[in-house]
Amino acid sequence: MNYNPQEGMFTSSLARAALRLGLLSILACGFLWPTTAQGQVKRLLFTVKTADDDLRGGNDNLNVGIHFRNRNVQWKTNVNRSQSWGENTTEMFEVALERPVALSEIVSIDLKKPAGQSGNTGPDEWHMASISVRATGVGIDSVIATHGYRQFSDVYNELLVPVTMAVAGKANKLELTVRTGGDNLEGGRGALTVTIHFRGGRTQVMKNVNEGREWANNSTHVKTIPLDQAVDPSDIVRIVLEAGYSFPFNAFPPHSDNWDMDSISIRAIGDGVDKIIARHGFNRFTGTEGTLSIPITAAEAGKANKLEFTIETGGDDLRGDNDNLNVVIHYSGFRTQIARNTNGGRNWANGSMHVEMITLDHAAALADIVEVDLTTTFGGGSGGDNWDMDSIIIKAIGKDVNEVIFRRGAWRFTHDHGLLVMKRGQ
Repeated sequence: MNYNPQEGMFTSSLARAALRLGLLSILACGFLWPTTAQGQVKRLLFTVKTADDDLRGGNDNLNVGIHFRNRNVQWKTNVNRSQSWGENTTEMFEVALERPVALSEIVSIDLKKPAGQSGNTGPDEWHMASISVRATGVGIDSVIATHGYRQFSDVYNELLVPVTMAVAGKANKLELTVRTGGDNLEGGRGALTVTIHFRGGRTQVMKNVNEGREWANNSTHVKTIPLDQAVDPSDIVRIVLEAGYSFPFNAFPPHSDNWDMDSISIRAIGDGVDKIIARHGFNRFTGTEGTLSIPITAAEAGKANKLEFTIETGGDDLRGDNDNLNVVIHYSGFRTQIARNTNGGRNWANGSMHVEMITLDHAAALADIVEVDLTTTFGGGSGGDNWDMDSIIIKAIGKDVNEVIFRRGAWRFTHDHGLLVMKRGQ
């Protein structure tokens, strides 16, 4: 076989070119890989603590779902592998994502414990003390979600934990400080639901805020609600609380729960944000009066965002419970705002004075508040309530605003005469 030097040189050149191309490809991958993979989450690590009631296992197990921004959900069922998680124990498990994703693509963690049957002992109840979720991957290792105590039962068998990263100047959680008065929140079916209303009409609902626990008489509880997205505090426009229930009289066993909330303060928290955005005083929640709506209105210079009512009762009390005082505020342009149950379901005794604050649903110039009506909810007949109001003073309050806009003397409210109209200039 004859050797051709030119052919050998050509073959060597090709080999060297191929080698150079391969090296360039490796270098290119080395430079490009961090930009494509950096900050990508590959797995979630879960640390779960059980409190004073175990996760039974068997047919009673925990399923975990990961919700992504594109609305896909990745589920991992039976994360406890049908094993019992004993009282006061800590368990860890991981969920490998089907594909690496940016942290911003994970929007919530879903915990579900279907109420299965284990022999003849009925559905399992599990008391979770806490959960922590850590995201790991290339260039990322951080806790992205936490939650405290939660009771899982046949009634409340799911917990959705939002994953909301901090954004400078925006709130990503609300802290509620709630004080109970002389009638406890029962726990179990007696759950507190909080609905957060955002500007633009979007809402976020958090059920069972008390986590199935009783809130005893005269106790104080601080609960944190992660927001499902970071928002400017001024974009939170209303908080609605729901509690109390009553089974029908023919139900067995007949049962109901009432709750006296002494006060609540709501704090917005985030990166550079820590401010109280709303407060409310006493409210009695019952099976028939179970909702409290708290508007949140930012102050504007020269405008009112609250009305302060100073009311004196005369010789016949306002009974409270189902016999209460409602307020209707009329604005120019035929807009109205209704504040129900201004006395919060409480009795206003003979000769007593009460100061109540109503937050306006928007900052208003004083000239735009044209009328305030007082109405009562009294029933008729021999058991109906009557109320002697001795006097009322209504003051508009806001930034650089503190002015009495209505005054009125004595008025007797009855079933047949349950409306008092006060107009500006009268």
